[in-house]
Amino acid sequence: MTNEHASGVRPGQHAFRAVLWDIDGTLLLSEAMHFRALRHALATEGVEVPEVFHHEIIGRAAKVVYEKCRQTFGLSMSFDQWRRLKYSYYTAHATEIAVRPGALEAWRLFEQSGLRQALVSNSDRIVVNANIRVLGLETPGFISVSINDVVRGKPDPEPYERAATLLGLKPQQCIAIEDSPTGAQAALEAGTHIIAWPEDRTLEFPSQIQPITDLEPTVKELLQHAA
Repeated sequence: MTNEHASGVRPGQHAFRAVLWDIDGTLLLSEAMHFRALRHALATEGVEVPEVFHHEIIGRAAKVVYEKCRQTFGLSMSFDQWRRLKYSYYTAHATEIAVRPGALEAWRLFEQSGLRQALVSNSDRIVVNANIRVLGLETPGFISVSINDVVRGKPDPEPYERAATLLGLKPQQCIAIEDSPTGAQAALEAGTHIIAWPEDRTLEFPSQIQPITDLEPTVKELLQHAA
């Protein structure tokens, strides 16, 4: 793996044909809602979840988070019970979630440049669909990958590999935009170019990846170089 995959496109090259977006924390400021929903589910067993626990689970798939909850808090409910409680809360409150500032502006820049775009999420399909509705991206033929569409979720590369395949492309022809080290690791191992755009600046990314603070200028620079 070379640094060009971690930092974007080399100047003067038509290096990518599609953009693969993470959703939670990247397009939507939904991580806080996920944590609220988690706390709601665990409160039914009298568990109070400390704020610091959020750092341990950000970007992780539901099954991984559930197992972490069992180990940490001695959770007794089944995975299906936990998931129903968490997702019913999340979907009921999804309209309260804000779009991340700068995200859809960047989406439109890519769209105007003729690049295809898809979503790659570690969330279950019910959450992905709720998020797509919040974003207003429901269109015929729109491609999204949820944790239900793969055998292994992020940080495994399979979600990004599947998204590229559905677009008829190789991962090396795609850019991934991620806010978490978990997602960035998946994109890195898949071989995509990566834009790491964390909301939480304290997160530690793989050493090959240099996080950015402003998305739109980065996108404009990439598009200018690839023109």
